[in-house]
Amino acid sequence: MARAYGSNASLLLKRESAYGQQASGNYYQTPFTSSDLGSEQGLIEDAVLGYGRDPLQPLRDVINDDGDIVVPVDPRYLGFWLTGLFGDPTSGDVAATGFIDFSGLPSENDTITINGTEFTFVSDTPAGDEIEIGGTPIQTVDNAVSQLNASSDGNITVATYSRPTGTSRLLVTHDTAGSAENAFTLAKDCDVATLSDNTLEGGGTEHEFVSGNDTLPSYSIQVGMPKVPAFFMHTGVVMNSIAFDFQRSGAAAATINAIAQAEKRYGATQGGTAQTLTFQRISQFQGAIKSGGIPIGNLTAGSISYNNNLERIETIRDDGLIDGADPTIAALTGTIEVRFADTTLIDLASAGTPVDLEFSYTLTPALRLQLLAHEVYLPKPKLSVDGPGGVQASFDFQGAYNAAEGKMLTVKLLNDLDGSQYL
Repeated sequence: MARAYGSNASLLLKRESAYGQQASGNYYQTPFTSSDLGSEQGLIEDAVLGYGRDPLQPLRDVINDDGDIVVPVDPRYLGFWLTGLFGDPTSGDVAATGFIDFSGLPSENDTITINGTEFTFVSDTPAGDEIEIGGTPIQTVDNAVSQLNASSDGNITVATYSRPTGTSRLLVTHDTAGSAENAFTLAKDCDVATLSDNTLEGGGTEHEFVSGNDTLPSYSIQVGMPKVPAFFMHTGVVMNSIAFDFQRSGAAAATINAIAQAEKRYGATQGGTAQTLTFQRISQFQGAIKSGGIPIGNLTAGSISYNNNLERIETIRDDGLIDGADPTIAALTGTIEVRFADTTLIDLASAGTPVDLEFSYTLTPALRLQLLAHEVYLPKPKLSVDGPGGVQASFDFQGAYNAAEGKMLTVKLLNDLDGSQYL
């Protein structure tokens, strides 16, 4: 007898053209870790009297179809779930960038290497691939900007060079948007110079999702057990929430809560010829949590959850199904846990001062997920000393609408897809 095993299970999904209308054609087969998405129909005890002490048969109650799906954090497949949670993204190619920061004046004959071409710092009048050392780091960077932008070297002319106001940073921006330009290299032989990385990064197609959309798409999701065979098709699936846990080690995963309208079992797959994308899983060590663009010090763990707070439309129907699941007031919550080493966060919490938080995973310069919470409020935590170990403070934050940004949360997914897969 064939038995169902999780190792043989599959999860296919496709966007519906109308709520509850099973999608046709070829579905995408998506990686997942676990799923308890399923329908259940309870029983109601019959209270009729007059037939003795033994009860009559119970009545069937309404049907509820919902559950959690745990998926690996992957920079391509995750776009399907984010589209369900936030609505259609705005997709567009972005240029790769990088920088070299100067904390002081370079010494005579120090060098920086831009895309394979070496430039030497000199105190005399520069010639060829030389950069004059100015009186200050800012003047020196300005000299580098002028020299690089005036260069006729083909390795150099493919990018634009600038110095952001108020900084001593040499900013490099590739002139062509796309992921291939992340191969542009940076190097230095200079003690006062700091590289953003050994290559430019951030080039590719960026899909931007924002909180607050009134209309969310619905999906048909099939959970298949081919050994039985049994294929459970869920229609009218709307994404309710997503949660990420950030920690020091392990595999990064996201938990999606979904609400569906109906479930139907088939003896064969209804997903056509399954389509796939390149799968690259992200590990926890590739995550980061920042505030004001700076990593939070002494951070030991963190989590972030976005919830659409879907309301089931429970109209009276003869099939026991819901009419839909509509988004209400969204919620952004989470926790950051830090070793108690200074009072910076506690002071902000006590004063009621909002902060911004950035949760991110970076697989490569061209594959990245960023969750940008624009206005977050921290509660004042209770500190307790539990033995001789380190003292920790836990902040259960709440997000709010930011008037300047016009939203509460922005999610940016950088990959090499044009975005049509999500639409």
